[in-house]
Amino acid sequence: MKQTSPDNIPIISVRNLSKRYRMTHTDVSPMARLLRFLRSKKDGGREKVFFALKNVSFDIHQGEKIGVIGHNGAGKSTLLKILSRITYPSEGEARIRGRVTSLLEVGTGFNPELTGRENIYLNAAMQGLSLQEVQERFDDIVQFSGVGKFLELPVKYYSSGMYARLGFSVAAHLDPDILLLDEVLSVGDVAFQEKCLKKMDSLTGGGRTVVFVSHSIASILQFCDRVIWLDQGAVRFDGDAVDGVRAYEEANRVGGDPMDLSRITDRRGTGVARFLKSQLADADGRPCESVRTGQDVQIILEYEFQEEMPEKIHSVDIALAVENERQQRLISMHSDVLETDLTGMKKRGRFVCKVERLPLLPAMYQLLVSLHINHQLVDKVGRAGKIVVTEGDFFGTGRLPHKAIAPVCVDFDWRHESITS
Repeated sequence: MKQTSPDNIPIISVRNLSKRYRMTHTDVSPMARLLRFLRSKKDGGREKVFFALKNVSFDIHQGEKIGVIGHNGAGKSTLLKILSRITYPSEGEARIRGRVTSLLEVGTGFNPELTGRENIYLNAAMQGLSLQEVQERFDDIVQFSGVGKFLELPVKYYSSGMYARLGFSVAAHLDPDILLLDEVLSVGDVAFQEKCLKKMDSLTGGGRTVVFVSHSIASILQFCDRVIWLDQGAVRFDGDAVDGVRAYEEANRVGGDPMDLSRITDRRGTGVARFLKSQLADADGRPCESVRTGQDVQIILEYEFQEEMPEKIHSVDIALAVENERQQRLISMHSDVLETDLTGMKKRGRFVCKVERLPLLPAMYQLLVSLHINHQLVDKVGRAGKIVVTEGDFFGTGRLPHKAIAPVCVDFDWRHESITS
């Protein structure tokens, strides 16, 4: 029978949690051991200790969607391992009320010599499910994973994407009270990542709690309502997801510096002229790390001719497109649509695209740029920068559509008209 947590009692309660590790060495030569011994004597015999987590406290209530963010080594995975009871804290405590299912890395708990079918039953049994419960869920697990035709194959022959699909599917269908996920969307195709996010959403809608570790800011913003930002083992932020991502991005200056496009080799065109840099800026042209929904922004693209300029430039078309992390095209801005005259190009210069009232909802987006001169493609770069968008007041009401409904805003109005017979 599923356990539930009353609204006033946290389903996860973490208090003064710390995890320390002794600094060890892998060398075994007698000279190395002697030198370490002499150094330790010089330091008074003190042992070097590393804190993966230090004095961490928070509560999570039933049905919450929590994103855990931070740099590599910040303590995110250590936290999930403690919550999963894989490792134990050095100090403090973590109280869990309910059944926990975790997927902390691709293929966690899988026996490589067993088939996909056998591993489904093995994983489910390890989570305490009866044979009948597994059989009731089996078809749904296989269908969701999409690995049905490889079910009788030992999983040691699976690709990392197949591992991820099967591992997530098993974890998500075991009817947990709490689902702990660590970078499960870092492998696998875009369509399956979207499928996972929808499944996670349905789980929380059914009262389950999800704690989701990810480096994908877009996925965090799309799925999570609350963010815990870990920095060097300590909680630096705990609150609204949009506010947390904004603070994290500003602290790490994501997008603040120009992106160097000159080193990108994945590009198309004659190469007569090439993009050198891309820069995100505010309405006044000041470089910025992130922008808000509804804010006026500029995208600045610096270029240089690599060869002699054409004797006469009679047409220039520059195009800027915006895609989400799932490579879905959301906005396309071609200069020729506006019939803008850009033929006054010099040996080196820049194009500036101004976007009034940016219509994108909070997430991270990718820029794509292309340049045609005299109706010939001279340069096209598929990853020409990124835009981190945080919450803004597009409509002047302090409200935005839910991010799961659509990724963009448009100006609109409603009115009522009476119909008289």
